[in-house]
Amino acid sequence: MNNEYKKFLDEYFLTLLDFIHTSRRLNEVLTLDYKKYCQVGATYDSNSALIISDWTGETDNNWVLPFHSGIFRNTSKENYQNEITGVLSREFCFLYSQSYESLEKFFKECVFFKATNDLMFCEEIKKIFKIDGQLTRENIKGGDLLYKAIKKLGKETLQILSKENNTKIKFGELLKILSEVRHSITHSKSVINKSKIYVTQYHKQIFDFLFSHSEIDNDKLIIELDFKKFDYLLKKLAEFAFQIFKAISIEENLNWNYEK
Repeated sequence: MNNEYKKFLDEYFLTLLDFIHTSRRLNEVLTLDYKKYCQVGATYDSNSALIISDWTGETDNNWVLPFHSGIFRNTSKENYQNEITGVLSREFCFLYSQSYESLEKFFKECVFFKATNDLMFCEEIKKIFKIDGQLTRENIKGGDLLYKAIKKLGKETLQILSKENNTKIKFGELLKILSEVRHSITHSKSVINKSKIYVTQYHKQIFDFLFSHSEIDNDKLIIELDFKKFDYLLKKLAEFAFQIFKAISIEENLNWNYEK
C-alpha cells in the first residue's frame, strides 16, 4: 500500500538538505574571506552608519532630508574573524528556526491528512485544539498541543520508539528543548534563560548534546552554531522526523522503509 505520509517527510528532508547545501558554501566563502584578510600585510576596515529620514518632517522641494541616526558600526582587521564567526552563527541559528518550523509543518500535514480520512480521529483532534467548526490546517496550532495530536497518531509505537532508541533521547523532552531554543533565536537574538532548558539534568544533557553556547551570566546563555554543529543538528532533526514517520506508518500498517 502506498504510504501517503512519505511525501510529507520527503518535503521536510528537501528543506533540510537545501539549508545544509547552501550553508556549506556560505561557510566556505566567508571562512576563506576572513582568512584572506587576517594574513600578514592584508588590510581591512569597514564602516557603516544608519541614515534615515523623517516621514513627517520637512522636505526640500519634496526631497527627503536624511540625517544620521547616531548608530555606527566598524569592523577592523583585528575583529573581522569574530565578526564573520558571529554572522555565520546568526545565519545558522535562523535556519535552525526555520527547520524547526518546517518540522511542525510536517507534523501538521500528517495530522491533517489522517483527520481528513478518519472521522473519529478528526473529532479527537478537534477536541485537542478546541475547534468547534471545520478542521483546517490553519487551526491546527503548534507546540505541545500539536505533539499531543502526533501522539494520538503514533499511538503505542511512538511511545515505544521514544523509550527505546539508539540515541536514548525521549521525544517529548527533545521537543521541549527544540522549541525553547527556536523561541529564543526568534524572539531574543539567541539569548535563552537557563531555566527554560535546564528543567532537569536530562533536559540539560539534550541541550548540551545538540547546541553550542556561551554563558552570559548565571542565568542566561547565548546559542552559538558553527557549520559542523549546524549540519549535525539538522541531521538529528531529520532522524527525529523519520522516527515520527516510522511510528505512524507502523500503526497504520504502511511501509516505512526507504528503498536502497
